[in-house]
Amino acid sequence: MEAERYQLRKKIRELSALQGRHSSFTTIYVPPTKSLTDTISFVRTEIAAADNIKSKANRKNVQDNLTAILSELTKIGEVPKNGIAFFFGILEEGGTNQEIREIVLPPAPISQFIYICGREFILDELESMTQPKSLVVIVLIEGGKVTVGYLRGKHIELVRDEDFYIIGKTRAGGQSAKRYLRIREEKMHEFFKYVAKILGELLLDNIENVDAIVLGGNTIRAQEFLEKGGLDFRLREKVAETIIPVSVIDETGLFQAMKEASRVLKETEIFAERQAWDAFMEELMKGQATVAYGQEEVLQTLREGRVEVLMLIEDHTDLMEELMELVVSTKAELLIFSSQTESGAQLKAFGGVAAKLRW
Repeated sequence: MEAERYQLRKKIRELSALQGRHSSFTTIYVPPTKSLTDTISFVRTEIAAADNIKSKANRKNVQDNLTAILSELTKIGEVPKNGIAFFFGILEEGGTNQEIREIVLPPAPISQFIYICGREFILDELESMTQPKSLVVIVLIEGGKVTVGYLRGKHIELVRDEDFYIIGKTRAGGQSAKRYLRIREEKMHEFFKYVAKILGELLLDNIENVDAIVLGGNTIRAQEFLEKGGLDFRLREKVAETIIPVSVIDETGLFQAMKEASRVLKETEIFAERQAWDAFMEELMKGQATVAYGQEEVLQTLREGRVEVLMLIEDHTDLMEELMELVVSTKAELLIFSSQTESGAQLKAFGGVAAKLRW
């Protein structure tokens, strides 16, 4: 999946850099739910309708693009399992016309049928496929302090960082102490309700995309929040059982919590990254010959077709181009490590590239 994402990002960059004139670029997305017969019929109708375009140059561009797309559609037999996208255009440079004929078989299903003619290609649908779908919400709680972060794939983003005033503890005794304690507990309860309100506003409209909510910070306060905060039941069902102890309730604390999230959540990309790195380190420490690290050594094993899993730090985009063709041709699995994670930092210390070998 990582290799497909990378190749798709590269294709998006190439297409987004192109700029046409008027209606010289044609974008068509065909979802897997749309029949090939209906799609062919639609394109034929649009070719005929293009006769009404007043500008001769625009009319020719649109009809040429659609005719070329129609030709491709009649060859494929059926709509591919994830659909198919056409990016056909006429690029005018230096008085000459260059045909652009890009067909993309996406790594995920196309959501809707789209047909647009304009000066640029419409790439939003493909862009969405390059982003991790999983969303893990990390919520750090201390008395009167809450920090919320979104963990998408292997990257953390600070979303909210707020203070809620709660009176401090008192040294007074007797009735005053009891009254003071009661007021403090009431304020703490208000704070828990406030946190529940924040999470409801942030997440309920998008709840189907929330994979998990991980609580952290002061474990006692986090548990009290679960018991007394009145968190919406739909969100409560998403809360992971383990509460992560974190001493600092701010963006730094989110990074600390993210390190532990891979141990709490088994179905996330960060967990897969952690597992791959642990397996690599275990074989390395045993002195096994089925691991390699460093640019020269890994490149050599790739050329020999020995790499089973290639681990690459995301900052190594310069090396990516050199490796990608070998990854695809040798059917190696590619894992791109985040520079934000603990395992990513460890990989960086090994030169940013490592591999688990087949033999």
